[in-house]
Amino acid sequence: MTEETKSEEKKDSIEEGTNLDKLLEKSTEKAVKAVSKNELIEKQNVEMKRLLRLLPFQIFLLVAHADGEIDSKEVSRFKELLNHRKNLCTNQYTLRMFHATVVNYSALTNRYYGGHIKKDFEIVEKAMNYVRMCVSERMVIKICDDLKKLAIGIAEASGGFLGVTSPISKKERAVIDKLDSIFQQTIDEADEVIEPGSMLLDF
Repeated sequence: MTEETKSEEKKDSIEEGTNLDKLLEKSTEKAVKAVSKNELIEKQNVEMKRLLRLLPFQIFLLVAHADGEIDSKEVSRFKELLNHRKNLCTNQYTLRMFHATVVNYSALTNRYYGGHIKKDFEIVEKAMNYVRMCVSERMVIKICDDLKKLAIGIAEASGGFLGVTSPISKKERAVIDKLDSIFQQTIDEADEVIEPGSMLLDF
């Protein structure tokens, strides 16, 4: 074997090694990206589930506390609406949200009085953003309608005078209008059809 042949073989060997290193590097990079993507999806799913389970309770807080305090009539009406959820809900998603609220009601109440849950429109916005990404526009409309009915039902619990004045106060109406604005924005930004492989609204 000549020196020239040895040199060429050595060069080929170096190139093969370099190419292998590049392939391994690309493969590792792909694997890292896949893991990161999966971790992000899992993190989003955990956050989504938390927000969707909290959503009906958050709507209750915003509406019932609009006048400065939550009274017993509003609490009773909220529980009544939750317990009769099959009559109020038009789809499986709000039915599951309400069920989750019933199951976790004591924990949610304790967290609220312990200062760990605060009334916050941003919670509703974030939750509805997940809804928009996971279901079709037609289903988004149904979910928004159910949630609005919940808000109105709570607002009507303790207002009005002998059927003459409106059962919904101005402050409660302002909260409902704000919620309605969030719901409408969610509908406006929803996709007509959700492509297969999108995140599932699973909680």
